[in-house]
Amino acid sequence: MRSVAVESLLKDLQIESVSGNLPRKVNGITQDSRLVEADYIFAARSGASALGTDFISQAAERGAVLVVTDRELDEPQPLPVVRVVDFRSSLRTLSRAIYRDPTSKLKLIGVTGTNGKTTSVHLIRSIIEAAGEKCGLLSTTGYDTVRHQIDAALTTPDIDRLNALLREMVDAGCRWAVMEVSSHALAQRRTDGLKFTAGAFTNLSQEHLDYHRSMEDYAKAKARLFSALSEDGVAVINVGDEWGSMMVKAAGGRVITFGRGDVEADLKVNLLAHSLEGGSFKLKWAGYNFKIRTPLVGVYHGENIALAAGVGFGLGFDIKDVKAGIKRVKSIPGRMEAVNRGQPFSVFVDYSHTPDALESALNSLRGLCQGKLIIVFGCGGDRDRDKRPEMGRIAGELADRIIVTNDNPRGEEPGVIAGEILKGIKSRRRNRIRVELERRLAIRIALTAASAGDIVLISGKGHETYQMQHGLKQPFDDREVAIEELDRMSWNGSGNLIVY
Repeated sequence: MRSVAVESLLKDLQIESVSGNLPRKVNGITQDSRLVEADYIFAARSGASALGTDFISQAAERGAVLVVTDRELDEPQPLPVVRVVDFRSSLRTLSRAIYRDPTSKLKLIGVTGTNGKTTSVHLIRSIIEAAGEKCGLLSTTGYDTVRHQIDAALTTPDIDRLNALLREMVDAGCRWAVMEVSSHALAQRRTDGLKFTAGAFTNLSQEHLDYHRSMEDYAKAKARLFSALSEDGVAVINVGDEWGSMMVKAAGGRVITFGRGDVEADLKVNLLAHSLEGGSFKLKWAGYNFKIRTPLVGVYHGENIALAAGVGFGLGFDIKDVKAGIKRVKSIPGRMEAVNRGQPFSVFVDYSHTPDALESALNSLRGLCQGKLIIVFGCGGDRDRDKRPEMGRIAGELADRIIVTNDNPRGEEPGVIAGEILKGIKSRRRNRIRVELERRLAIRIALTAASAGDIVLISGKGHETYQMQHGLKQPFDDREVAIEELDRMSWNGSGNLIVY
């Protein structure tokens, strides 16, 4: 990383006070004391739950040479301190300057919505790579700068981290980057200051209403991505979703609409065939009809494919690159991801943790299931409680066997969460339900109950590799647990289950 003179950095800030002898140069900036490197600025915010200034000593030990904060500090500090009027504005200005405004060198694509963001960004990147270009990725499943793959702490990191990651992509030779943009990030203005070449909208359904006061506020947060687009930007919007019209009205630049069925849109998608090996869809665009095949399982992938294709067409990529890019995405971590250990039934791990996503996943599998459709799922604690009975209702109507279990109960009592899920299931269906709060045992029960032709859906956690309960973060990966439990079992030649 190239050093930047501190004097030139500070001239654009509104400064309240300066204490200590300032360093001549710095190499980077971060709000996370664990990510501090030699000659970094430590940005210490006054937070609601934690104060960044509590970590100044840790930052100094790791090599920080300057603190920027919005908090008045009474006690002597081990580092010089610059106190600013507006922390977020200062962070945006400093990180853009230190990392040399990476989105001026990158064509950045942002995807927002409730469901389908992760699948869509992977498809878009694959289209770009099919055209022979390098493309960075920022997703719930991880950050890929082409040089490094990094676990994602947040779907959309804050602006200091964003600029650092985007700069690494530029330095790795990327001309493109694609990222998920969460409603939290948009509401908290984490992406302010980035230049988006394109923005895309998947859909909007009940989620995060513990944070957003209403669906209207949730939608307004999403719309910020499109209102920030410049006149030469491209907005790709699902108008088959009831909130799509709000995104269209907010959008700057060129708008490309998409939808399935009879929806009036620039790009239309319709299902041709669907199986446990993937699907094929017909797309209509600019007077052309063509078929796209995908190994991804799920009818709902038609809209994700249409979104990715719309972005590709809007940015000038050829149909052959769009088709090739979509076809080469074999699977996406935790998104209807198959677990196969030779068993005569199908097992999928999926992140469907909203009512709409759960209904889409179960409907897709229902049409492919030759036997019983078995689901293992729960709902997260300290999150939107209203969706729990609704998800119970959906599972009760679409699955043959239901096992309700823990899914990151956090600070809530697991039994209370399970009880709220059960409220949505009609009493006459209760004989098909079992509550087993120990998630590994719940998965074991589902797999043991399955036989040839059945489908087991392990839902809610997807790519996550942990379980949060009472402040403890314990390792837990549905995919690994499913593999371990399947490996405990074997079948005879007729497909009958034998448990050793």
